[in-house]
Amino acid sequence: MTGQELTVSITTEVEAPIVQVQGVSRTLGDRLVLDDVSLDVMRGEVVVIIGPSGAGKTTLLRSLNNLEQVDSGEILIGGVPIGHRDTVTRKPVGTSELARRRREIGFVFQHFNLFPHMTAAENVWNAPVRVLGLPKGKARQDALALLERVGLADKGESRPSQLSGGQQQRVAIARALAMRPKVMLFDEPTSALDVEMVGEVLEVMRELARDQMTMVVVSHEMRFAREVADRIVVMDAGRIIEDAPPDQLFTNPRQERTKAFLSTIH
Repeated sequence: MTGQELTVSITTEVEAPIVQVQGVSRTLGDRLVLDDVSLDVMRGEVVVIIGPSGAGKTTLLRSLNNLEQVDSGEILIGGVPIGHRDTVTRKPVGTSELARRRREIGFVFQHFNLFPHMTAAENVWNAPVRVLGLPKGKARQDALALLERVGLADKGESRPSQLSGGQQQRVAIARALAMRPKVMLFDEPTSALDVEMVGEVLEVMRELARDQMTMVVVSHEMRFAREVADRIVVMDAGRIIEDAPPDQLFTNPRQERTKAFLSTIH
């Protein structure tokens, strides 16, 4: 060098959140269920939403794949708006386009919602064949691999009535994964289970977290939230009142309402 320093400028592109909730509100009757809610979730992040009954948790979760339509604000998954109207033109989005956008979002409900007349394997491979156009042989092969992943390799030919609640919920998780989603949403996935079955479902979710699946989870399972969540979001009266890592939230919550809620569940 000749006394002049060589300066190298490096520009690092910051990845956008995979889930973006921007100023979302929703009214049901005369009740404001979601009140100007904004939330970002990064790829591979696990966000657990907690709060008292009626706080708006499930409505927010269902809004993420348009099972509930918001009155105002915007929701984007992977930069693509989820809703009945295009963000730019404000024109209605066609049914097929809306379905295409929603199929990249896996949803696991409280009550399994499996088809009772189908086997576990059929429940898993049915949608990839019908919706994604996957060849049936390939879809069946993938379904068996997913059932093995959730610990049900020997239950492929069982019908839901032959499975325990925990097993049915694990089939439901495999079914959601079969659509190769960008994001997995869980709405109180253990609330309908007997105590002894809760652990087996939570362990599958822990495995997904270790595999860096992006997950947004509404749950009352505080131990799971402590162990697995990157962030915990607290909702109350339709608003997000706190958003923090588990260690901070459980040891030093900022809001009095959060402290009051946590005191009821410890």
